[in-house]
Amino acid sequence: MYTIYVLTALQLLKDELKSAREIFEGTVADVTEEQLHKDPGGKALPLGSIYAHLAFSEDAIVQGMIQGKAPLSSTIFQGKTGADLPFPAMDEKWSENNENWSKNVKINLTELREYTKAVFAATDAYVATLKDEDLEKEIDLGTWGKQKLSQLLFGFIIGHMCSLTGEISVLKGLQGAKGYPF
Repeated sequence: MYTIYVLTALQLLKDELKSAREIFEGTVADVTEEQLHKDPGGKALPLGSIYAHLAFSEDAIVQGMIQGKAPLSSTIFQGKTGADLPFPAMDEKWSENNENWSKNVKINLTELREYTKAVFAATDAYVATLKDEDLEKEIDLGTWGKQKLSQLLFGFIIGHMCSLTGEISVLKGLQGAKGYPF
């Protein structure tokens, strides 16, 4: 006899978020200060800026765009994010500004780890309040258009984390270190 377990979309989201976080945290657990700022050459961006980008963007999307709150980076973590430059605005000049920021920002790994931990905790606290029907809610993202909450959380948070974790893993490998934790 087989037991059939049906996941709701919300439970799947929570499971995938947990899994993405575990892989990300395992990948960055042994990152060193030296690895953060190494210029990989070409159009690739330094590992530290990608790590910070993940934290800043999740903070801006979940706290700001979804909940309409001020991001942690401009409240309790102002001046303590681990980045010496403010994260560029997510506007029409995003690509150009992000590349410039990424090539120039200096990262304090200890502070970045604490900020990232707080961003993840804030996101997890928000997700814990959701009900299945909340995932259908449309969020107005201004120039980015409207997105269902489910699309934002799966694509912009979980998918984004997975892709950036892959970038970090490759950058670690190019520096002779183990990428993914498995």
